Amino acid sequence: MVKGMNEMTGGPHSLGPIKLARGIRPANALFFVMSALLGVCLTTYISTIQPYVLAVNLGLPNDQQGQVSGLALFAGEIVLLVSSAFIGAFSDRIGRRGVFLGGALLLALGYVLFAYVDTVVALVAVRMFISVGIAVVNVMVGVLMVDYPAEESRGKLVALAGIAIGIGNMLIGIIFLRLPEIYSADGTDALTAGQLTMFTMAGLCLLLALVVRAGLKGGRPEKAQKNEPFRQRVGMGIRAGRENKRVLLAYFCAFVARGDLVVIGTFYTLWLIQAGIQSGMSPEVAATKAGIRFAMVMFAALLWAPVMGWLNDHMDRAHAMGLAMGLAAVGYIGIAFVPDPFGVWMYPAMVVLGIGQISVVLASQTLIGQESPPSYRGSVVGMFSMFGAAGILFISSVGGWAFDAVSPLAPFILIGIVNSLLCFFSIGVARATQPRKDYA
Repeated sequence: MVKGMNEMTGGPHSLGPIKLARGIRPANALFFVMSALLGVCLTTYISTIQPYVLAVNLGLPNDQQGQVSGLALFAGEIVLLVSSAFIGAFSDRIGRRGVFLGGALLLALGYVLFAYVDTVVALVAVRMFISVGIAVVNVMVGVLMVDYPAEESRGKLVALAGIAIGIGNMLIGIIFLRLPEIYSADGTDALTAGQLTMFTMAGLCLLLALVVRAGLKGGRPEKAQKNEPFRQRVGMGIRAGRENKRVLLAYFCAFVARGDLVVIGTFYTLWLIQAGIQSGMSPEVAATKAGIRFAMVMFAALLWAPVMGWLNDHMDRAHAMGLAMGLAAVGYIGIAFVPDPFGVWMYPAMVVLGIGQISVVLASQTLIGQESPPSYRGSVVGMFSMFGAAGILFISSVGGWAFDAVSPLAPFILIGIVNSLLCFFSIGVARATQPRKDYA
């Protein structure tokens, strides 16, 4: 695992085949992987359980749920859009661990509040509050994914984190989306079962806080500039995109990567739950069926993550980004041709969908990690997350309208087209530019 000489000299350490950045110990990397698993699982789950809240807490009919889902996502993403760049810059100033810890505690409180949502106004207000915690957790996972690996192992650590995130997302489908059904098995009403589910997730947020506090490296990042004004720190994210086309490419790809997660986490599960209810299933059973299929997508992503990690370390990372976008385009457009969401053709479609989704996430994280300057990593990754929030705003508003007014499959076609366009842009950037070399 770790060579003895490194322990004695304080030189760079390794976690198996993954070389770590100087000053990062294997325990830090392992606790980061655990925090990525829990953190992204908890930030994703809020969207996947929302259809249950719409049906049970609010009692909304199916033809209104798409627009309300889009409205809640839109309001939450406004918060993410405004806060992400500031969170990244703030972590450059005071350190990653303290900011991450605060985000986990905000998430815990947000889940408790979500248990008592009973109107559309309350739903939107709580989503805005919990989005502050989501922004913190997402930005910190992204920044630590950049901080912890040595450059030659960046793709490997990103893939390991992707595997952990995939396991966390599988847990959503296998266990957490089943919680309402589990809690209602003894006769508990659907509303109380949902509230118990939210309290369980709040407890997991507290577990995340303990993991962050116990295992992540404390203190301010070593290479961060000490005396620069906060406004200048935030502005460095914008400047990096202007000066480096590969950073700009990563920003655009974050726009799509986060939009991909919305399509799967919100509209995919909403489509399946509605189809299940229309076929005669109860909301609890429909949520369980949707959760199993969500888990299948995540399982395909999990199996593909090591392959994409290897490709990211053995290809020009802008070319790898083009490959990822192409795979995602096939996955999202292909799902629109599945005649029955519970039929046999859904299985290969889910595999391709999972492969495409994880490819975009890993390729964009590896590219921004390679291209972000060490002294402003928080600011650059914060801007990267801000573009991701903008992507969610786009797909949640346009996709929510299209889901209700056009077809439940319209959001899939929309994001597939955007992935196709960025595939060609990635290839153009790869041909026109060279990777950043000053990795120290």
